[in-house]
Amino acid sequence: IYAFTILFIVTLPSTKSHGRLIEPPSRASAWRYGFDTPHNYNDHELFCGGYTRQWVKNGGKCGVCGDPWDSKVPRAHEYGGTYGQGVIVRNYSVGSVITIRVELTASHMGYFEFGVCPNYKNTTQDCLDRNILKVLKPQENVDKAATRYYPKDENKVYEMRYRLPKMVCPHCVLQWRYRSGNNWGDCKNG
Repeated sequence: IYAFTILFIVTLPSTKSHGRLIEPPSRASAWRYGFDTPHNYNDHELFCGGYTRQWVKNGGKCGVCGDPWDSKVPRAHEYGGTYGQGVIVRNYSVGSVITIRVELTASHMGYFEFGVCPNYKNTTQDCLDRNILKVLKPQENVDKAATRYYPKDENKVYEMRYRLPKMVCPHCVLQWRYRSGNNWGDCKNG
């Protein structure tokens, strides 16, 4: 059995993106789905503290669960923090196909990515980045080996299917990253 606890919603935009991971439910949103976890009424606003805090104050750094980088460790949504209670919200088999649902309450275009880490107590971004999930049914005009899902400019529930890696862990972590598309700045090519 592949046990997943969905630890976080991470948004890495330069603006406040609004959305929540609802299937499997994130640590911030588990209470909405019958789990005895602390209530986070701002579960759709994990955005690294906002543009100025993330990019100006913290040099672009963000906690792996979407909390501001400079927050006291453990950060609120990390293991041991207010919402990081170690609750397992779903169990999956190794290599199974899962449906992931994200509810956007204020779409900012951009893309979603999902990563998995087998170490729930000491989850790092490097661990999550080594295990990025691939979209099973890529969108039209998107690379067939796509890891990114591009939501339309619509507030709704987006449903995607992914295959889990051949990884065994009694308590895995799934991370949702949302990079919004309305960030301003300089591109590498000018």
